[in-house]
Amino acid sequence: MENHKQILKKFEDDGFYVAKNIVKENQITNILENVCKVYLKKNPSSKFLKEKKPLNNDLFHEEIKKFRDENSNEFSEMYDSCCSSIPVIQLVTDKRISEIAAILLRCKRTELSQFGNMVRMDTPNDVRNKTAWHQEMQFTRNPGLVLWIPLVEITNDIGPLHVLEKSHLDGEIIIERNENRDYTTSRVSKCEIPEKVLEKYDEKVIEVNKGDALFFDTKLIHSSGDNTSKRIRLTCQLRFLNSVSNEFAAFRPDITYNPYSMKKLGRKLPLHV
Repeated sequence: MENHKQILKKFEDDGFYVAKNIVKENQITNILENVCKVYLKKNPSSKFLKEKKPLNNDLFHEEIKKFRDENSNEFSEMYDSCCSSIPVIQLVTDKRISEIAAILLRCKRTELSQFGNMVRMDTPNDVRNKTAWHQEMQFTRNPGLVLWIPLVEITNDIGPLHVLEKSHLDGEIIIERNENRDYTTSRVSKCEIPEKVLEKYDEKVIEVNKGDALFFDTKLIHSSGDNTSKRIRLTCQLRFLNSVSNEFAAFRPDITYNPYSMKKLGRKLPLHV
């Protein structure tokens, strides 16, 4: 691995840095095991209840996609459950991961903040939830970096991440918004950046594979690749911030309850105070 100066220079020049072979196989296995167990609990009629490694079978991916199309509320529960799992927290707070984040944000590991843990499950040919061109800064409201870790092999047909080269150097793009956030729809599925801004940059595909960790600037314009394969693209993501930076806006980590799950359990959504 490069030394601190080389890592920081690559990140500041390109807006991203790929740490090769930094994620342990068992860390990925634990997350995928959680995904499978939560799914099988939601779908007890699955044909793969007794299979040890169902994600190795294309038919299992096909079954999950069908389940999502026919049971969107249950799938949303599955998604939310997996995002808050202990295996995800253990991966994204791993010492090797946080050491690189601290280098890139020019702080100590003890000064890092993080939020937005998620396991994305991008099914084949999904248009509704595919992320369009956006800056993470438009949603985090804090300068920092995004951690993007593939949990499966990233091939051209499963859809690697795309970025607009060096777009981070031009800073945050201010966008006017007048609509409230809709729980069921991802805001990043629609590009809000003017076309005249996008056409200034060259598009680049980032080569990141299972075992690697991608760190990129929250001001770097990026989007999902098209998943035209037969398998779900599973990735783990979060945002790192420097909590002692003069630009850091303090926040309380939000707990947003799944409305379908709360209704099913007969509980009221909490009041935000």
